[in-house]
Amino acid sequence: MKCPYCRGEMREEMLDYVVELEDGQQLRLEEVPTWVCEKCDHTEVEEEVIEAIEDMLEHLDTVQAGEEEE
Repeated sequence: MKCPYCRGEMREEMLDYVVELEDGQQLRLEEVPTWVCEKCDHTEVEEEVIEAIEDMLEHLDTVQAGEEEE
C-alpha cells in the first residue's frame, strides 16, 4: 500500500485509536490495526475497521440507554 500523501510504503501496525464521544469524553481503543507510512508517518484506518468501531459504539449506546431505564 502506498501513502496517499508522499507515496511512501505503508506498513500495518497495531496502535491505540482515540474516539471523541458526543459528551466530550474520549474513549481509547487499544491494538487497532492501522496503516502507517514509513516515510511521513501518516496513519490510516481501513473503512471496515472504522465500521466495526462504529458498530461497537452503537451497541455501547444501546446498552447504556437500557441501564438508564432500569
